[in-house]
Amino acid sequence: MRSFLFFRISLILCFLAQAEFVSAFTTTSAATDAQSSTLASNSPLFTDKKCHSMANNDYNNNNDEIAHRFFPPPSNVLSRGRPILHASANAAAIGDYSTAARDAETKLPGIYSPKAKSKYIVDFDWIFKGGLRQRIMNALRFIFLGGILDFLRVLRATYGRSIPITVLDARALEREEGLSKKEFFEKHGFVLLDHKTSMSEEDWIKSDRDLNELNNVIFKGTDKAEYKQVMEDFRSADTPAKRIYAKEVEGLIRYVMPRAKEVMAPAKGIRRYPTRFNANRAPAKTVHNDYGIDFDEVVNRTTFIDFHPHRAKYEETGADEYMLVNFWRPILPMSEPCRSNPLCFLDASTLSEDDFVTVDAKEGGITTQLKENPNHKFYYFPDMTTDEVVMFKQFHQVRSEPNGRMPTFHTAFTDPAATKETQGRTSFEYRVGILC
Repeated sequence: MRSFLFFRISLILCFLAQAEFVSAFTTTSAATDAQSSTLASNSPLFTDKKCHSMANNDYNNNNDEIAHRFFPPPSNVLSRGRPILHASANAAAIGDYSTAARDAETKLPGIYSPKAKSKYIVDFDWIFKGGLRQRIMNALRFIFLGGILDFLRVLRATYGRSIPITVLDARALEREEGLSKKEFFEKHGFVLLDHKTSMSEEDWIKSDRDLNELNNVIFKGTDKAEYKQVMEDFRSADTPAKRIYAKEVEGLIRYVMPRAKEVMAPAKGIRRYPTRFNANRAPAKTVHNDYGIDFDEVVNRTTFIDFHPHRAKYEETGADEYMLVNFWRPILPMSEPCRSNPLCFLDASTLSEDDFVTVDAKEGGITTQLKENPNHKFYYFPDMTTDEVVMFKQFHQVRSEPNGRMPTFHTAFTDPAATKETQGRTSFEYRVGILC
């Protein structure tokens, strides 16, 4: 999910520069994005049938071009020598499951320069809090003590800097390595699972979080009763996700992670869909992870999810591990393989602590972004269908270790196989806590 930081940044942009400047960074339609390429290709729909059986039983499509007028990106290209398949867009329909990889030459937004600082303070609390005199004093501090410079650097990296890169075919990687789903997840931090859900299109809608309500209660204060009620509703409301999807996901978790002792699945997730104007609902096109690797910081500074109940159970049970995983999938009404803004994932085995950038928005919480590093490898699963789901790791604390293990950074990106006729992406993300 896009951090509360970026919701606040959008407000500040409106405050500072009016609609003409903001329009350079707002979301455009998936169809416009698709027009940037006429390349069509195909990938095999490689899935794990054992997992399928067990599970049944148990902002911004075209903003790079605009933003580059203000902030030209570096020219280096990160890639790996692999055969790239350029096949017919109709190949999947006729069952042509070639073993050639379909790597995607694209640009990934929101990656910081290697020389960027490891932490930025973006404190706009002075706009919303205190009396007039206090606001004026804090505004002067923000302007003259470096706050405005940090804000502009974050803004540039998040919305104005894109890295040319080859996103590698994870289906091909899975075939090459021959690992089990469990081994693949443990090594890379993400895995594709074959899963036909019982959730209907209406069920997904009823299980969606109200992000406008959430943002409003965060503004009022996370210590207020309204915020606590919204968090309780997120955890425990009577929704199709709580009644149906939670049980399905638990089966998948226990298949991939047999050591799981307790699964804490919420009542709601986030549904994204094609939209021209609602950035909260459009695919999140900036490389991010939402959470860092300091457990205390994750618990105390995260505003979109209340981690305190999870932390309490972790301490109460004496569990060896706590993990937050995200289940991401295309959903109904999609009827075609997903080529509009698919999700890609950074291989956690290519990540180090030095690559992290922490953006501290004070009351808005903390988000974690990424520095450019030639060792990084990004992967995606071409042509995902509504009968597939990716499970990826967002936070992992082992009790005997001082910091969390490497998470899975991710972003939506422009798939060059998309055309102007490509069906827009509708997707659902569902975050689940696990004790091991």
